[in-house]
Amino acid sequence: MVTIGGEHKAWLDNEYQEWVTALNTTGVHTFKDHPQVRRMLSIGLEFPVDTLSPLDPDLLSTLFLVDDIGYRETHPTSSRGDLRRMVYYAQKIMARNPASIMEIGGGCGEFFAVMRVLGYQGEYCIMDLGDVEHFQARYLRRVKKLTGHSVKQTFNLEFCVSLYALGEFDTATRDWYIEKIVKLCSHGFLLWNPHSGADPTVNFPCSIHDENPLLNEGNKQLEW
Repeated sequence: MVTIGGEHKAWLDNEYQEWVTALNTTGVHTFKDHPQVRRMLSIGLEFPVDTLSPLDPDLLSTLFLVDDIGYRETHPTSSRGDLRRMVYYAQKIMARNPASIMEIGGGCGEFFAVMRVLGYQGEYCIMDLGDVEHFQARYLRRVKKLTGHSVKQTFNLEFCVSLYALGEFDTATRDWYIEKIVKLCSHGFLLWNPHSGADPTVNFPCSIHDENPLLNEGNKQLEW
């Protein structure tokens, strides 16, 4: 296994401290205007529309309503690549029909909200940094107020989801999640993109595929 030096952990600690600070100093209504938040959430990402299964116009309108949370002004429809990516992976996960989902590193909570808007009815829980979980709770209350979609979280280990976060952790944190969460979930769907010195080793049983190279060249999709 690759040994990770202190440089990666120092970089990661700084990234997450800036992320938490950005969330706490901007709040639910304006957090997406902050450059660190935009970077962490890949806002501005290019993602082709034709990768998605067709969506009902009313459903799409609700997704846009959710995606607009966090901007001072309405977000331009033409630049919603980050939302399209969430919908793309939400559709892939929902096709597997999991009864419950444990998400590792949930961002602001929008992927959970997208799953609910698309009709996911199962149990859902996000595991994240304490300060980020507090923000996610505020964000999800805003989602419920605007859309009426229930965003109650429950804890049940069956299907594990992580969109890039797990592969970017420092080794000790990643291994804790693997032992305490990943290996206890009977199924899972992870996107894996180690960078900035993160350990690229996958040390648990799973099938490993390249992500769609037209979307994310070099990234991996892990399933079990």
